[in-house]
Amino acid sequence: MESAKIINSLKKLGLTEYEAKAYIALLEHGEADALEISRRSGVPRTRIYDILSKLESNGFIQGLKGSRPTIYIALPPSHTLKPLKDSIVKDLENTLNDLEQVYLRNSSPQRYNVWLFRGIQAYGTALRLIDEAEENILVRIVYLPHDILENLLSKLREVKADGINVYLTLDTRILSTSMPKETMSEIVKEFNAKIVNSMIPLNGLVLDFKQALLLYVSPTLLKNPFAFLIQDIGELGQLIKKHMIDLSEKTKN
Repeated sequence: MESAKIINSLKKLGLTEYEAKAYIALLEHGEADALEISRRSGVPRTRIYDILSKLESNGFIQGLKGSRPTIYIALPPSHTLKPLKDSIVKDLENTLNDLEQVYLRNSSPQRYNVWLFRGIQAYGTALRLIDEAEENILVRIVYLPHDILENLLSKLREVKADGINVYLTLDTRILSTSMPKETMSEIVKEFNAKIVNSMIPLNGLVLDFKQALLLYVSPTLLKNPFAFLIQDIGELGQLIKKHMIDLSEKTKN
């Protein structure tokens, strides 16, 4: 038996190291008297009787009546530890609920790590995020320079082929000024994209519902975009995820 590992586990359940050693010794070697348990477990003789008394009162072992000296046996772990485990789990659940209530009453507004990128670095950050997707990528394209748009769509095709869920939204009002309608229709069909209309050229990416990038690209200042990368969007990401799931379910129905 991996005694050190089991001792640590028993200590987490409230036993002392000596109690754990004495209990394990009985489990490993069967019935024994106090001196034999002391020898096998390494618990000092001056402490063994007190340790055995506590183990017996807590239901881990039992002394056989009528034996002189007293012979002890270990009670089955399933009988001994299950009520203890159930009690600990219940206490943890109650504590967790209490702490959640304290947190919800007193927690400060969530803070986010925000990074600002400009110029070509802003475009590069958008492409990099797509490469880093593990399961999901949400992309909203309102307006992008032609070469950046082609690179971004190419990246989306790559991750889609790798099994990443791609959710694409296109803004037809602004994109139609630089993209033929036929091409736009092909993209919509390829990615099952959604169509929206917006007056503000603010693109967006959400990576695995954990990170978000807001990319502002003015049609008149293509070389001077701005991007705000928000890392660990927390509860906001879960709200977006729920919205996407609900939207997907409505589409199926």
